Amino acid sequence: MENTFTSVRPDSKSKFAGAVFLYVFIGLAITAAVAAIMGFIFKYALPIEYSTSGFINPATQQNASTYFAVMGGATIAYFILLIWIMVGTFKGKGNMAVPFTLYAIVMGILISSFTLFVRVELIAISFAITCLIFGGLFCIGWFAKKDLSVFAMLAGGLVFGALLMSLFNIIWMFVSPATFNVMNWVISFILLIAIMLITIVDFSRIKKIEESGQGTKNLALFCAFSLYVDFIYIFIRVLIFVARASKH
Repeated sequence: MENTFTSVRPDSKSKFAGAVFLYVFIGLAITAAVAAIMGFIFKYALPIEYSTSGFINPATQQNASTYFAVMGGATIAYFILLIWIMVGTFKGKGNMAVPFTLYAIVMGILISSFTLFVRVELIAISFAITCLIFGGLFCIGWFAKKDLSVFAMLAGGLVFGALLMSLFNIIWMFVSPATFNVMNWVISFILLIAIMLITIVDFSRIKKIEESGQGTKNLALFCAFSLYVDFIYIFIRVLIFVARASKH
């Protein structure tokens, strides 16, 4: 990868979107591989077991401590990498491939909790649903003829409203626990709608960049990072919904 935002040649204009989607695929593959490896390690090599009372079995306490330490380190690394990517994009310098790859690895560590505690079939179903949703959002964002910037404004409003509802819900938890759970579902659904709108806008923006011929390799990586984050967030939300529904 180049270390600067050098524009691609005119004859490679049509390759910009292809590069973006390739980077997204690579990022998701890295994350899935890391999550699977982490799940295997802490299921079989360093298993974490729980007693009938719901507490961690003392015999596997050291394994649990190791896992929590890894998760803590990954959380810190997550925020550092996020700042690195944002600053690098703003300054327009540096190789975006490095922080993007590291971010995908760290995200795999963080979502490994799903591979540890959620059944494989539920993860597979959630992934399939997410792919279908992502495909639908692509069609809307890519083939829309009108300006979709209003979707970004609507998404911002939904996120702000969800945050206010979350604050209210924390207070309401002490009044009506049952209502608290219902509100959690509503807030999660609102946030899912918001990220779906943002994803549509991201697809539309990628198309405009490609048509302008001003795409760069680092810009393609940043666009891929945006879509990668969108996909991961949608997947996590869908997985939570599927896991909860499977319990009823």
